[in-house]
Amino acid sequence: MRYVSRSVRFFLVTVGIIALTSVSIDATDLLRGSQSALGLLARDVTTATCPTGMVEIENPNRMRFCIDAYEVSPSRECPFAVPASSVETAANANDGECSPVPRPLQLPWVQVARVQAEQLCARAGKRLPTSHEWYLAARGTPDSSASCNVNGGLTKTGASTECLSGMAVYDMVGNVWEWVAGEARVGAFEGTALPPEGFVTAVSPEGVPTATASTGDAVYNNDYLWADSVGTFALMRGGFHGSRDDAGVYTLHAAVAPEFASAAVGFRCALSL
Repeated sequence: MRYVSRSVRFFLVTVGIIALTSVSIDATDLLRGSQSALGLLARDVTTATCPTGMVEIENPNRMRFCIDAYEVSPSRECPFAVPASSVETAANANDGECSPVPRPLQLPWVQVARVQAEQLCARAGKRLPTSHEWYLAARGTPDSSASCNVNGGLTKTGASTECLSGMAVYDMVGNVWEWVAGEARVGAFEGTALPPEGFVTAVSPEGVPTATASTGDAVYNNDYLWADSVGTFALMRGGFHGSRDDAGVYTLHAAVAPEFASAAVGFRCALSL
């Protein structure tokens, strides 16, 4: 009987050692970046993903964020499905059930001032994209009337199926101007002087025009910069359905008041991961 008891004890101790060793190996592998079961579980638990209707983008410094795949439209709970003025946008914004949603084949939410767009993105738990984030999401979008809505009337977002960026984001060129975060102050943006208004001939790594000319540059698809050296202005990117050659990935409007709203201005939201 005594020998049996010792055998059982030996078996339990052995099993315990094996279990502890397995956990130790998994923990060590996790620190080394291996694909152990424990490491995979930890990664799956801690890695955030984008909500439905958003696309994940990674910027050069490895900061991940999400951006709406479509220009947003009012949710079904909103009093005004297609706001015709900033007053109707305000009525939507003051309804707690109303929020901006990125849905394909819906008319974009227009007649929205920059401050309203900020409030509405916050309602959805998001924010306006920065100019740099917008540019990262827009790269690869075709810059032509054959692909994007730059020479006609307002259309439903996603209807121009070829107006798709390299990151699978729709309508970054044309359809509606899109608000982005930040301001141009006394002719400068983020501490760097903007060139005079004109056709873009050079851009920074962040996609902000750094040089302009009086004639279009084919390298930059005849995109255009609006700027003003006096005052504080909000920023819009991409152009709208009537911009023609002026619309594009490099197009930036840095000479518009934050309270400006029109049938040619909309927005999309972003989310940090």
